[in-house]
Parts: sequence; C-alpha cells; structure tokens
Amino acid sequence: MSTITLLVINPNSSNSVTNGLKQVLQPPPGVALEYYTAPKNAPDSIMDITTGVLSATAVFKDLKSNDKINPFDGFLVCCFSDHPLTHMLRENSGKPVINILEAAITHSLLIGQRFGIITTGTGYKYIYHTDVRNFFGATSERFAGLVTTGLGVVELREGDPMYVAKQVKKGAAQIAEKGADVIILGCAGMAGMENIVKQGVEEAGFPPVRIADGAKAGLQILAGLARLAT
Repeated sequence: MSTITLLVINPNSSNSVTNGLKQVLQPPPGVALEYYTAPKNAPDSIMDITTGVLSATAVFKDLKSNDKINPFDGFLVCCFSDHPLTHMLRENSGKPVINILEAAITHSLLIGQRFGIITTGTGYKYIYHTDVRNFFGATSERFAGLVTTGLGVVELREGDPMYVAKQVKKGAAQIAEKGADVIILGCAGMAGMENIVKQGVEEAGFPPVRIADGAKAGLQILAGLARLAT
C-alpha cells in the first residue's frame, strides 16, 4: 500500500493552534502528515467573514507560490467554517479537500440523533447557522443549535486553563440542554478538549454525550478519499 501524504492546514497565523493539532492528530496506517501554519500576514484568528477571506487569500497565495499544492494527496482545512480556502483548493488542486465543519457534521450524523456546536467568540452565530444549513441544503431537526463560549481562538491554547475549562464546561451544558446527544468541537483550537466538554455535561446533570472533533474526523475521511482518488 502506497503512502498517502496529507497537508493539515491551520489557516490562521497562530502557531499554538497548529501545535495543538499536532498533539492530538494520529495519522491512519499508511498516511503521512505535514502541518502548515498561515503566514504572518494572515489573521491570527478567524472570527468572521473578513478574517476568513483574508486568511484564505494569504494561505492560497503562499501555497501556490511555494509549490506546496502538487506534492500532497489531500488537504485538511482546520477552520470551523465553510472556509473559502476549501473551495479554492478544490478548484485548483484536483485533490480531495475537506474542512473541519464538514467533517464534524458528517461524523456527528453517524453517531447520534441530534448534534449541537460549541464554539468560540460571541458573534458569528448567523454565519455558522448558515454554514450548517448550506451543508444540509436545508434546515434540519438534527441540528440542535449552537453556543458560543466568549473565548478567543488563541485564548483556547494560550489563556488561563481554569477559565477556559470553566467557559467550555458552561457552553457544553448549554448545548446539552438544547437536546444534543453529540457535541461538536467548533474550533480547531478546541482539539483535545473532549473530556472537558463531557465533564461539563455530566456536572450539569445531563445524560452522557458523544463528541465530534472535526480535525480527527476530517483526517480519517480525507485519508479514505485520497486513497479512492489514487
């Protein structure tokens, strides 16, 4: 079996987010991973349409100019949104590309009845709801809703761990209250926070939930797509 080489892309310029992904992602057998962090002229976090477009432009230009597209068999875009880079790479690479929003929803639909999303920030809710609806092609009763934690993307990795855990637990309880039996980690910076989310649900007295991490799910899905394309 030939080795599949995948590029794991952090489209913001925060190295701490990339390091968090490196700590939790384990490649399937026969798969090699390389990691990429957006250049310094890209935003350090992606919180709205503007930073999404700016980050996509910076990353695509850098990948293109440095011939970092052709060597790879697939691309995992680690931003929890319908990130423009996903479509730019699909259009220009001819290789499988998936973002962590797509991967997380796909995973959640196969392991539970209703999923909810816990994510960063305070705003941007409308765009996330639109992204979920666009994925389905319609509204769906299987989407229980979304909760923002008020935390910044970089804060997840570099902030006070006790405060971060407190906010994540609070958000997890809120989304469980909405009827979700699967909770999606709605940010690449949340990689590895499964236990904190489960603890938040348990401490609030709700039934156990399952967790969908789009980075982990995306890696597995992408590896299969890349093999099918070879």
